[in-house]
Amino acid sequence: MNCIVPSLNIKVLARAVHALAKIGDELFIEAKIDKLTFLTFNQSKTVCGQFHMLDSFFSLYNVQQGHAKENTAISLKIHMKTLLPLFRGTHLDKKLESLRIEYVDPSDLMKFKVKYKADDIVMSHDLCLMDPEILTIDNYGQSRNNSLCAGSDFFNSFLNLFSTSDDSITFEITRAKVIARNYYIGAPHNPKSVRSHVNLSNSEFALFKISEETTVNFSLKPFRTAIAFADSFNLNISIDFDAGGRPLSISMRNPTFEVLFVVATINPYTDAPSTIGPTSLPAKITQVNIKGSHNLTHDDLEAIANENWDDFEDDPVSKSDKNSVSENTKNDALFNRYKTSTKDSKKFVLEENDSLFNNNSKQDGEVDNNEPESPESPRSKRVRYIFKRSFEPTFHASMINNVLLRESDSE
Repeated sequence: MNCIVPSLNIKVLARAVHALAKIGDELFIEAKIDKLTFLTFNQSKTVCGQFHMLDSFFSLYNVQQGHAKENTAISLKIHMKTLLPLFRGTHLDKKLESLRIEYVDPSDLMKFKVKYKADDIVMSHDLCLMDPEILTIDNYGQSRNNSLCAGSDFFNSFLNLFSTSDDSITFEITRAKVIARNYYIGAPHNPKSVRSHVNLSNSEFALFKISEETTVNFSLKPFRTAIAFADSFNLNISIDFDAGGRPLSISMRNPTFEVLFVVATINPYTDAPSTIGPTSLPAKITQVNIKGSHNLTHDDLEAIANENWDDFEDDPVSKSDKNSVSENTKNDALFNRYKTSTKDSKKFVLEENDSLFNNNSKQDGEVDNNEPESPESPRSKRVRYIFKRSFEPTFHASMINNVLLRESDSE
């Protein structure tokens, strides 16, 4: 394989490599007679990014017949970190004259020769290849039942309406409009996030073809990556899909290259094994609704759904008694430990016993019709001991005849 990328297209190749680096760590390269493909997957194999460089993209494109068989085998694989330093910097189209890519079978190295415009300097980079893999990739670039197409400016303005912390987006597709949300109805609300809801009319799209109304939920990371690449070259973005749960393709086309992102989707209202959150109300809410609560709104149902029903299953009286017993036991332990560690503990116990004895003692023949007062809690005893000086009287009767300050002069 021997191909040369001219200076005008080096910027496109650099943007493509950086976009693929945001998705996966391994880069697969497949050479055919009519195009050179760069492909990568994310770690969970739910996102696939493909860049097809047509033969018109190169000033020289020569692939041996042995490497141009029509198959789906990925012939070369390199690590993404070894390739990124080649495209580091800005204005590469003004600095570099050409980029040559060479590979001779069965070598373990792939050569990238960079030729600079200044003094015809040529730098050669030999990148080690990883163990090859054979992957079977379906053709997801074909047309689907539903298609949405608009310019990069439109989708870029659309993304600005959502927060950068949003991980996924939900499209509710109807024949008249598209409802975009960063949540789906029935999901538990996160108080730290802002729920966004955007209505997109069919007239805002350059192409709006809807054959089946559906709901799709997919990751925002590959969507942002595709829009950022399209915005750099002012490309139109086409979104093709069938229904929620089927792969969604984001494609861009140019006379010299093609870009395709394949993203896994779910339908949060029909897919039961969802890792995003519950898609239906609990059974207890269904029972409440069946018993005649027809006037409940959806917000009321969400409030009932978020309620911790386990707190109501126990007897509130017995539960409060348990809490009070455990609290008193804890306070008793703290009080006893504090009482033994103080120097005036004996005096404090004596004063408290005397006060309790005086309050409960009665004269002979006196009848008390009132209920006996409950003993003072250990917590209040501890407070009285710590702040005992605050409870002492500050005025005595003996202080009346004492002269605290002499009379001043008549003036």
